[in-house]
Amino acid sequence: MRMPPSRAATAMAFLALAAPVAPPAKLPEPAALRWAMELPAAQTVAFRGVVNFDKAGIAPVSMMYPAPNPAGLLVAVLTHAAISKGSRDAQKTKIEKEADQVLEPFSGVINTFAYADLAERSKPWALTGTQLPVLPRGAAHPDTWVVLVNPVYSITQDQTTLVLDNTIAIYAPGETKRTSYINTVRVIADAEAEPDPLGHWTADSGALLKDKSAHLLAESLDIAFADAMVPATETAFRTVRYQEGNEERMERGQPITEQCDRVLLRSLRGTLMSVPVKKADCAPSQGAQTAAAAAPSSGGG
Repeated sequence: MRMPPSRAATAMAFLALAAPVAPPAKLPEPAALRWAMELPAAQTVAFRGVVNFDKAGIAPVSMMYPAPNPAGLLVAVLTHAAISKGSRDAQKTKIEKEADQVLEPFSGVINTFAYADLAERSKPWALTGTQLPVLPRGAAHPDTWVVLVNPVYSITQDQTTLVLDNTIAIYAPGETKRTSYINTVRVIADAEAEPDPLGHWTADSGALLKDKSAHLLAESLDIAFADAMVPATETAFRTVRYQEGNEERMERGQPITEQCDRVLLRSLRGTLMSVPVKKADCAPSQGAQTAAAAAPSSGGG
């Protein structure tokens, strides 16, 4: 597995072409500040199976409206809406449970993978070389900036790819309620090209799975910190095709930087996504090529 030597260049390279929509710069240079990380309340790292609701085709619930008057019709429509929502929620829950079955062969690793271990493993890739000691939940931090993370990992159904969704909130020293920055960052790793992906991930007590999880966590922090520091500029929206395991997905958003095999974009929801793309589909500009030399790599090999 390829491990980038420094996360410092990573963040700034990915935001060399500044992102739109993001708020104006609020944070000074992270390396000049004192930092700590606050972890989720749960002890073990959250994992789930990747689910594709588009392919699941959740069908609408049809209903006749036998109402004698407008008031009765309104009641019937509201009842239909409640029934439809309940039906969709039930179908969604069923689909998610089925998707989570992909986790069963990994249970020996993920059921004992603690957030404290994840945080410790992420330090070699800490943003701009800044170490992030863990702050006990709710502890005072009068002179320390705090990064509250909520990383949730997903494994694709073909078992080749790890996906991170990390909601990141940054609090100034002494602050406990008002965030200086908050956003969700998704990082999709490159697929592991192995004939036995399960054995590949779980060998040596799951070392690869744990290290890749830590790598993605550090990468998401790099991206969020750089986003919080860089003023917004406008770029055009377009549809980006990317890989999630062996499946092709599409997302419409504003590309921030592009490499020949990876794109960082801001989605229509304002979240940030670092996604792998097919090399044949990528034609980076000269500026993007220059930035790519130091940009993050979530690949293996």
